Formats: sequence, structure tokens, C-alpha cells
Amino acid sequence: MSVGIIFLLSAVAFLLYIVLRSVDLGKGIIAFILNKPPPLCFELFYRRLPSNYEQFLYRNEKYYRELSPKLQRNYGSRIMKFIDDKEFHGRGGLKLNHEIILVIASAAVKITFGLWDYKLSSFHTIIVYPDEFFSKASNLHLKGETNATGVIVFSWKDVKFGMSNPSDSINLCYHEFAHALFLNHLLSQLEDDFKRHYREWLVYIKRNSKLKEVKEKHIFRDYAVTNEIEFFAVAVENFFEEPEHFKKELPKLYEYMTKILNQDPTKD
Repeated sequence: MSVGIIFLLSAVAFLLYIVLRSVDLGKGIIAFILNKPPPLCFELFYRRLPSNYEQFLYRNEKYYRELSPKLQRNYGSRIMKFIDDKEFHGRGGLKLNHEIILVIASAAVKITFGLWDYKLSSFHTIIVYPDEFFSKASNLHLKGETNATGVIVFSWKDVKFGMSNPSDSINLCYHEFAHALFLNHLLSQLEDDFKRHYREWLVYIKRNSKLKEVKEKHIFRDYAVTNEIEFFAVAVENFFEEPEHFKKELPKLYEYMTKILNQDPTKD
């Protein structure tokens, strides 16, 4: 058998491997060419989630349990790639373990599951303290902080509190990763659907005094009306923890959020 034929057969086998191991490959390629959001489940090359990670997500993560097997596969793959892409550091005497890293990475992957840049590429370091920490940047004691220099900081105590009640619309990971998502696109020079839909969201809340309405009707917690940036972060918390309530009370804003994140938690 000639070298040319062997090369051709190898190339065909490789292409078949890609097709079989990826999901909605054609849709993904078309979306990439047209600069459109990818299919929610798209992952060209996937990394296998360790069995203990998978078992932990099944026990603790409703979002993961309700995904189809193919989506679970790609969700797990994105978690592993996100972890590999970041430097995780424990501070204040906290020793990091697989659970801490998995919980934080899963939250990031969840809110970016419908986006191309799920790794939040502008951020390289995640720091975790056991409790509230003092921030030199703001001279305040904080539970979480997202810094445009590429660092995200969490209090593990408050991360766990956010996980303890999945329907109280308080989740530190979602909140800080929402800030990171906003900054990640703001720092990029490229125009994309996220920026376009976020501008639509911002114009709508300003023209319709949505911060005032949310405050008067107590739709979100009071911290949401601090400013438009915090409003977005709190809205992301509500989007994943109480989507039906969000959709009922603020249907147009909810619709914008489904476009910004390219997913809808109220749909199967």
C-alpha cells in the first residue's frame, strides 16, 4: 500500500473520528463561520470527566442531571478544559481540593454553556479564601471580587452558602462569573452577539426604569439596583436559580438574557 493511500485513509479516519466524537458538527462550523452563537452542546474535541467528578455533579448539580447524555459529556469536557486553563490558588490557610475547584469551574461553565468563549479567556487566576477577605484594590472586606487584571476571588464559605439553597437567587459564583463574562467581552476588541444583546438589555432597562421597578416590587434583592453592572450580575443569579419567577415578573428582560447567554433554563 502506497504512502499516499495510507495518508488518505488516515485523513478519512480522522475526519470520521471528529464527526463521531462531536455533536452537531455542521451546525457548529456554520455558526463559527457566520459568527453566530454555537449550538448549546457544541464541543469539537472533548475531555472525559473523571468518574468522581461526574458522581459529585449528579448528586449536587440539578442543571447537570437534567442535561442529555451528550450535553453532559460536553459540559464535563468544558469543566476539564476550564480547570486546565486557570491557575487556582488557596489563600488564608485554605487548602484547595477537587471539590472546591469543581464547584467553581462548574458554575463558570454553566453560565457560559451557550457561548464560544466559555473559558473566560481574559481571566487567568482564581483565588479562594476560606471566608471574607480584605481587598487591597477596594480597601474593603469582600465575599467575592472580579478584577480586570484577570483575577477572580471567592470566599469558599459564601460559595457553599450559595450552593446550599439553589432557589434563593443568591449564588456568589454566578455573580462573580457574570462580572467576569461582562469584562471578558468588554475587554475584547471584537464585536459579537454578546455585546449586541447586552447593549439591547442596557438600553431597555434604562428606557423603562427597570431598576426602579425591581426595587419597588422587590423582584430581585436590593443589591441589584446598586448600578447596571450589579443589576446584570444579580439577574444572572436569578436566571439560573429562579428562572420561572424571573420570566414571569420581567418577561422582556428574561428574553434578552436568553439571547445574551444563548440558553433558556425554563426549556428542556
